[in-house]
Amino acid sequence: MRRIESFWIPESVDSVWMISFEFRGITSSGGLGSAVYALSTSLVKMGKKVTVIMPSHGRHLDGIYRSKLKLQEIPTSVMGNRKGMDGGNYPFRLGFERGEVEGVELILVKGLDYDTGKVIDSWGVYDHAMEKSALLTRGIEHLVSTLSLENIPSIIHAHDWHAVLPGVRAKMSLEERRVIVPLVYTVHLLNRVGAPWHFASEDWAGLENYAHYVWMVSKHVLNSTRSLWDSCDGKIERFGFYEADLITTVSKNYLFNDVLPFSGSFAENKSCVIYNGTDWDVNQVKAYASSVIGTDNRASVREKLLASLSGNRYVPSDYTTGSVLWANRHRLGIRDDWSYEPLQKGQLVLFAGRLVYQKGIDLLLRAFRGVVDRIPDARLVVIGIPSDDYGLLQDIVDRASELKDNVRILAVSTMDQNMFKLWHYSASVMAMPSRWEPFGITAIEAMALGTPLVASAVGGLIEIVDDVRADQSGNGFLTERENIDSLRSSLTEALLLSKASESGDKELLNQVSSSIKEKSWDKVRENAIRKVDTTFRWNAITNQALECYSRALVMAKYRGSAYL
Repeated sequence: MRRIESFWIPESVDSVWMISFEFRGITSSGGLGSAVYALSTSLVKMGKKVTVIMPSHGRHLDGIYRSKLKLQEIPTSVMGNRKGMDGGNYPFRLGFERGEVEGVELILVKGLDYDTGKVIDSWGVYDHAMEKSALLTRGIEHLVSTLSLENIPSIIHAHDWHAVLPGVRAKMSLEERRVIVPLVYTVHLLNRVGAPWHFASEDWAGLENYAHYVWMVSKHVLNSTRSLWDSCDGKIERFGFYEADLITTVSKNYLFNDVLPFSGSFAENKSCVIYNGTDWDVNQVKAYASSVIGTDNRASVREKLLASLSGNRYVPSDYTTGSVLWANRHRLGIRDDWSYEPLQKGQLVLFAGRLVYQKGIDLLLRAFRGVVDRIPDARLVVIGIPSDDYGLLQDIVDRASELKDNVRILAVSTMDQNMFKLWHYSASVMAMPSRWEPFGITAIEAMALGTPLVASAVGGLIEIVDDVRADQSGNGFLTERENIDSLRSSLTEALLLSKASESGDKELLNQVSSSIKEKSWDKVRENAIRKVDTTFRWNAITNQALECYSRALVMAKYRGSAYL
């Protein structure tokens, strides 16, 4: 810390507070937990101190988690009363647990009475999400009050909307102590969540309504907290865009086409991109394939995996999803013991992700029917995380049942990681027909193992996939959003290129577009690996983050100077 006039401000980035609802190994329902984990551990490897602060989600009550995370109670607590919109008083009591994962300090905020605990200790990550965010804000306010000057972080990094109010409260609490710490706010996925001022206020989450400086296009302008909130129509993310010293998101395309149009153009000159990354390693997967299957030949591994469906049980963890699949099991090739009828060998399209409208699984199944018409031995395996969209699930079932000899739906939340990676490694192509996709971590995981993509030209996928039809370094195909014909033709051409490469049958190339007849699928696979190694490894991503943090430091200095 360096003293400037009457303020203290960090001179460099030495320590980071990460505020998040997810962290891999504790809670993770999507890419957020993996991203926070990977960035945090990578920063630690670079010599930075990282503290992740999050709701307990009840993990401290589980003996396995207590041991795994080395949890110890922190001897401090906070209690108080909140006033509801109904005028009633709502007391809360919060405690804290400290743990550690791979050098990253963890602080879990927990409840110390029944009413507080049933919210912040709720096992479902996003159960009572608004209330968890409000209570986390109260907890972080207390944590800041316990900090000595030497323990104040250099950066506060809030991840997604749930962390906005906690992050802003931390920034404000430090500012009240004449300490200027940059607040970085990362949008992993816009949710456009809103609430009346009461939710954020001193009566509930704990934000004070006082005049303070926020960035407005070209300078810092004095605004009261409430007037700023109301000017944002109570949209939590938009409020965060104003309060943060720097906004980041996961791709340039998502920044300019989604985030900035929602936030307003004022944020453009305080924005930055931090990609997601992956640590998947093709050589490790090859070694595993050789050890368990006896070969790392992709076609041979694929044949074994398709046959192994008969020897593995894939029981959905979600009861309703299981009930729907069970009622239709004979239409889907599911046996009475939850094993599956095997699929014969052939070219494999893989889909991995949540079974939600966003991911376009309904589009894929419709397009795949046309693929099978051209390539009868084409196979599709869906490794889908169940959701509560049961109307979509029934549509998936109906479409998949029309192609019982070609399609298998594995609706599971978790799978052995080595087996999961083998499915990616063995696939001819990975399909990502998303309707929108801020980044697309599934894409870079597949590419890291040399599996090309057929993906919608949306969001971060545009920056990940280089189309083979337009680029000598192409690593897949980009398709028009929600265009089933475009998806079908690209999948068909990808499988024909793969089949020609594996079989050596050059006659198959006469069935593809003239612009790609000379393409080698093996070369496309190599291009996929190279793109990940040069752009999406965590050491490169962490350097991106540090550059953004440096920009945030500059913006925070401007904020501090506005008070002088």
